[in-house]
Amino acid sequence: MAGVITVGGLATGIDTNSIIDQLVKLEQRPVNLLAIEVGGVQATQASITTLTGKLSTLGSAAHALETADGVLVRQATSSDTDVLAAAAGAGAQPGSVTLTVTDLAHGSVAGATVGVASASSTVASGPGTFQFQVGSGTVQSVAVNATTTLDGLATAINALDAGVTASAVNLGTSSSPDFRLEIVSRATGATSTVTVTHDDTALAVQTAQAGQNARFTVSGFSGTFERESNTFGDVLPGVTFTLRDRGTATVAVADDSDAITAKVKTLVAAFNDVVTFVAGQSDVSETDDKSEVALGSLATDTTVKNLVARLHEVFSEAVGGTYTNLSSLGLATQQDGTITFDESKFRTALGADPTAVAKTFAGNGTVQHGVARDFGALIDDMTASGGSLALHSTALDNQIRSLQDQIDAGQREVDAFEANLREQFTALETFVSGLKSQGSFLQQALGR
Repeated sequence: MAGVITVGGLATGIDTNSIIDQLVKLEQRPVNLLAIEVGGVQATQASITTLTGKLSTLGSAAHALETADGVLVRQATSSDTDVLAAAAGAGAQPGSVTLTVTDLAHGSVAGATVGVASASSTVASGPGTFQFQVGSGTVQSVAVNATTTLDGLATAINALDAGVTASAVNLGTSSSPDFRLEIVSRATGATSTVTVTHDDTALAVQTAQAGQNARFTVSGFSGTFERESNTFGDVLPGVTFTLRDRGTATVAVADDSDAITAKVKTLVAAFNDVVTFVAGQSDVSETDDKSEVALGSLATDTTVKNLVARLHEVFSEAVGGTYTNLSSLGLATQQDGTITFDESKFRTALGADPTAVAKTFAGNGTVQHGVARDFGALIDDMTASGGSLALHSTALDNQIRSLQDQIDAGQREVDAFEANLREQFTALETFVSGLKSQGSFLQQALGR
């Protein structure tokens, strides 16, 4: 202890420092045991944090299968990708349709009919304006004067952010330049036509190409469709088309069994990751001589054990329909709590009745529940800010604070105990040293 002088048994011949150290160690043991307990609680808390992350991953995998569209991933294939491409999304239904493309959508181009020698050449003789309009939109205006260059005019037009891109283009050669202003609409379709409404430049800018809509026919529909873009998703529910050229192509929409199977595998892997992690952190082992037992960070945590048990209950729950549970689709619980996935059995069921497979995971959207939907809801409840895991972590925080308070109080007692011992042994050394001095004095006085 600071401020306490010890003599280490110089007078008594006793190793007082060693005695004090041993006595303090005995007094320190309860404090050390509390510190070990704090370490155990902190390890549990760290495992809870890791488990929460793994549960969130499992929850995401479950949510991806909680709707019929989520389960029944569809793919669209085109018979001629040079004519058009197609992609299936939520709401796409199996079937096929033929499209015949007669016109592609394109944007508008307005260009100067009079050129200049360079991009830095002036384009106006005096003050004025250059005005244009995209479709029926607002008339856009740029001020010009005798110092306005071709590049300067293009830059001013672009600064308007009016849905066009202006540039200086050399239609000639390096030896015989012919620079023209070109204005191109960023959008496609008939409403993208760029019209010059007023031109005080010497460029005589005119519409060179009007905007055009895509035109196509669809089998099963009478008449011709028109769209302002070559990419659209409002003809067939859930299917996005991208037109590429004139011609005819058939688009087929079907279940993507590979993608569906992959989503189920993700769910199984995430579930097994949770189960394996908890099992690993719940391990109980002992030394060869059985003198010590080591407990995993979750070995005695009943909250987590109950949580895993609830996950198994939901995973094994029965639902109405052709496939009454996940086991009937090839997902079976093993003795160690993990799930095996019989991919062949699953694909057979998917091919036989994909709608029934979807209902097993997602329910029917009304009264019938689905395993994935229930699974997702359970995990959301567990991992929410006020959920069971958050409350458990808070309880562990409180336990750590309580233990730390006990450690602090215990350490103060140990420090006081040590200080008292050192004071007593120091007093003893001082007393003995005094006695020895008196003895020496008497011996000298008696002439011995």
